[in-house]
Amino acid sequence: MASKRHLIEVDETTATRLRERADAQGISVAEVVAGLTALADTPVEISPEELAALDRQVAAIRSGEEATYPHDEVERWLATWGTPDYKPFPRSR
Repeated sequence: MASKRHLIEVDETTATRLRERADAQGISVAEVVAGLTALADTPVEISPEELAALDRQVAAIRSGEEATYPHDEVERWLATWGTPDYKPFPRSR
């Protein structure tokens, strides 16, 4: 049974990013949207240990601890997600 198609309007920036992600993965924009929708519906499970680690990291950020990273550096790294330029974030400075 064929799926019924729907037209969904998005702004130019979103459309461009969806096309770029689809091209990078070799799939259609519809498949990208379906994957993102499925991901959004997936509950995130986090262990007490992971939650405690996040709490420690937030406390370090709020205190201005030296081990934190500037926003623009993190923003540049996040922009590489889903692209061939993606690399894991460095663990130390």
